[in-house]
Amino acid sequence: MGMPTNITDQRTGETAKVILGNALAVGPPSPSDTFNATLDLDDVPVEIVSGEAGQGFCLTGIILTGNKNIDQNVDAIVTLYQATADDLDTSLKDILVVPVSRSGQISLTGIYLEVPQGHFIMAETTDDDVFVTVFGWYME
Repeated sequence: MGMPTNITDQRTGETAKVILGNALAVGPPSPSDTFNATLDLDDVPVEIVSGEAGQGFCLTGIILTGNKNIDQNVDAIVTLYQATADDLDTSLKDILVVPVSRSGQISLTGIYLEVPQGHFIMAETTDDDVFVTVFGWYME
């Protein structure tokens, strides 16, 4: 015989829920938003996610797609990095450095990466054009 029990976050007052199959719901506290940008100039940083005062960002996925403008013999090297508003051109920490081929796609899911409060997610490429989609949400 079961005993009625609640699992409650003391800070927020939120209570865990039981879902289909009597499993305890464990998952992200918020659905992901999408943030899109085109890296259409070589070696020019582009803002993907803006840094918000008092809020960090939880990155949950990345899709990178190269178009036919990328050299067929040399992949574009794409760098996603953290930066501050004071210097968006300088990486405080690289998130991802990966080659993207002509008409190629890289899809990374299942990520749970916390970006500190006020930090921007920037990206640049060594060869245009690369399309970037970042999934995630702002955290308090």
